[in-house]
Amino acid sequence: MRKTAVLIICILTFVSIFASAQNLSPEETFGFPMGTDRRLIDWNQIHEYFIGLDRSPRIRVRELGKTTQGRPFIMAIVSSKDNLENLSRYQEIQQRLADPFDLEPDSADSLIREGRVVVLISMNIHSTEIASSQLSGELAHELAVREDDQARKVRENVILLLIPSLNPDGLQMVTEWYRQYVGTEYEGCRMPWLYHPYAGHDNNRDWFMFNLQESRLTAPVLYHEWHPEIVYDMHQMGSGGPRLFFPPYSDPVNLNVDPALMAEVNRLGKHVIADMHRQGFKGVTSGMRFNAFFQGTMSKTPLWHNMIGILSEMASVRVASPLYFPRGSLGRYGDERPRYARVTDFLDPWEGGWWRLRDIVEYEKAAAWSVLDLAATYKDAYLAQFYTLNREAIRRGKEEPPYAYILPRQHDPNSASEMLKRLHYNGVRIYRADADFQYDGKTHSAGTIVIPLAQPARACIKDLMEPQTYPNLMEYPGGPPRPPYDFTGWTLPLQMGVRTIECNLPLDVPLTETFDWILHSVSVPGEEGKAIVMERRFSHSYVLINHCFRNGIPVYWSDGPLSVGEKVLEAGSFVLPGSKKVLDRLGPLSEDWQVPLHASRESLSFSGGRIQPVRLGVYQPWTASMDEGWTRWVLDHFEFEYRVIHNEDILKGMLKNLDVLLIPSMPASAIIEGNSRGGGPGPGMPAIPPPYDQGLGMRGVGIIRDFVRQGGTLITIDQSCDFAIDELNLPVVNTTRGLKREEYFVPGSLLRMELDRSHPIARGMPPHAAVRFISSPAFRLLPYTREVRAAGYFDDRDLLMSGWLIGEDHLAGKTVLADIPVDSGRVILFGFGVQSRAQTFGTFRLLFNAVYAGRSLTSDDSIAVH
Repeated sequence: MRKTAVLIICILTFVSIFASAQNLSPEETFGFPMGTDRRLIDWNQIHEYFIGLDRSPRIRVRELGKTTQGRPFIMAIVSSKDNLENLSRYQEIQQRLADPFDLEPDSADSLIREGRVVVLISMNIHSTEIASSQLSGELAHELAVREDDQARKVRENVILLLIPSLNPDGLQMVTEWYRQYVGTEYEGCRMPWLYHPYAGHDNNRDWFMFNLQESRLTAPVLYHEWHPEIVYDMHQMGSGGPRLFFPPYSDPVNLNVDPALMAEVNRLGKHVIADMHRQGFKGVTSGMRFNAFFQGTMSKTPLWHNMIGILSEMASVRVASPLYFPRGSLGRYGDERPRYARVTDFLDPWEGGWWRLRDIVEYEKAAAWSVLDLAATYKDAYLAQFYTLNREAIRRGKEEPPYAYILPRQHDPNSASEMLKRLHYNGVRIYRADADFQYDGKTHSAGTIVIPLAQPARACIKDLMEPQTYPNLMEYPGGPPRPPYDFTGWTLPLQMGVRTIECNLPLDVPLTETFDWILHSVSVPGEEGKAIVMERRFSHSYVLINHCFRNGIPVYWSDGPLSVGEKVLEAGSFVLPGSKKVLDRLGPLSEDWQVPLHASRESLSFSGGRIQPVRLGVYQPWTASMDEGWTRWVLDHFEFEYRVIHNEDILKGMLKNLDVLLIPSMPASAIIEGNSRGGGPGPGMPAIPPPYDQGLGMRGVGIIRDFVRQGGTLITIDQSCDFAIDELNLPVVNTTRGLKREEYFVPGSLLRMELDRSHPIARGMPPHAAVRFISSPAFRLLPYTREVRAAGYFDDRDLLMSGWLIGEDHLAGKTVLADIPVDSGRVILFGFGVQSRAQTFGTFRLLFNAVYAGRSLTSDDSIAVH
């Protein structure tokens, strides 16, 4: 009876919200003002409120799809009733202005007068930056019901695309966690797990790669269906400095972004700042810390698509708990703001006192109205600028190098297909040659992929395809380098191991646009044979091998090349029985994942070994490691089976059930001490509740040591290598440890690594690869009683491929991928981000081979598969 009553109350609550939301404000609906101290509405409530708003003639709510955890991902379209009734026409105008290949200026002028400026406001991508999600319903409601001149002007001239949360899963997690501890010593403490299931804070680094479900759901809105002229993404920052950051951005500038567009970003930002000053908002600044060099964030990536990209950053509270700032407690924020004092771009500092969630809501709402008002006032100018920039991009692509990129024959066609898929998400047009053609003395066959730069996405293409060169910015003359906002090298072909040819001469070849990313023909054998061979260079082959493990199909690998019919297949290839059962299971997968199956009519005899199904564990600390999350994304994408391993699992003896333990990149202190490192959370910070406050401790370290000595494989990535070196007493020295920033600095760059392809971990790889370095470790291997092997190493010079590198001498000649035997087990050290942000497809095979090495049994005798 009690359960029935609760269910009736829940249903009535939903019906009440649904029925009233079109007229009632969030405050009237939920019973408290948005931003009230220690009060939050969660994603379920926000979603229900917007479903109610959909009944308004001025709001349409669309579900774009489901989130990573299956929640509805929605966007509200807010405008006048007439505009919404003619939405398809305005969308058609946007498409024409965004893609103006045959749109002459006179025709464009007519469309500009008829059109409406499209503004996308996205909120709450970072779930602990929660104020914008609380604002979302209030802003939409005000836009729908206000009848003053400003609101009518905005509704008439603007089509607002409002995304209440870019991460609904995280919003639900954070609100539930916060509510659980309100009123306790843990109030406002951070969650011990990621607030995006895979990426955490890095979900705002996925906006050219589009690995995440939420990014992929937003991509069509940005670059295929709506093409907004203005994109405004709301964030929060640290608490102890300015109250609000708004553009202009800081240096350096990215030379691929049109100067005219950046000037408009500056003008819009200064307009909003002036508006905020007029309304009495204090502590507003610009030109500090946040730059527009890195392509990859939700707010900035639109710049490479001729859209105005705006980032705002508000001073935070402790989720929803207010903070008090005594006089003198406010200080510097970023290198560009060394003192908390009045300067040209920080004219009216906030003096301190109580700072509340409602303050953030008010600032963000005022900024949003200011952006919308300016867009409405200069509607025609913004549409004209968008058209002009897109047309100019086409012209420059025709008249300036590079003119195109060609994709020749690939070592790994699967990775190249993945890259083309990412470019398509970015709105890039991709073509195939209609006939054979020559470029630079080489013949390319009909069907070759060509990406011309004479298209609106020229800046995006050029920036993703060419190496980055980051300027040598120092904090002061002779001082240390100034840390950049994010990575300094993100060249997509280098990260993904894709060969491209940059065409610096005009390319005259007939082309046809294609949406087929397949670069290698795949044929499934028509009848069973003695054996099936898959080349390991196809990165998707690992999906099929993992399928074999789940279905009891034996998997072997060859030491040397294999002859199958007239083809000679590379050393390290996978070999399977050629029965009809195997063909029936793998045939459809081969076509879906584009992995050729080579059938041998004869039995195959070769030297090599057998790979057994691996019992893999991925260590997940309570410090919310983004690298751990991305590791899971990669393993899930390639269909590896694994267990997530926590501290208590290790202490309870679960490692006895594993063959391989993988520790993603994290400091040794995060592993051993966890959230208690440094003696606790710090002055004034809330404690973290047990058991989430602890690390492994030395007892757990001893268990890992025994696991390896008794035959287990430990894989460590980047920072966690120091943990393995120290705690297992490995014969390895990290030569970069302890170096000052002036001596050694590699802020997310791509470096060239050479590979020993005779080592099983390097099977299927080309002779060298670009690897992600984030001031990562490099190894000097010491004399040892066992054979220690360097599977990957640096040459003596010219290591930098893209980004910024200081201290090349500290890396020259060093090992960066080492295989160390320890008693009956082994440790595999990846001194680089082998799976960094799930973007480095070119090195994924190294990680997969290392996992398989945990149960690869080498045979001294010839293996026969039939």
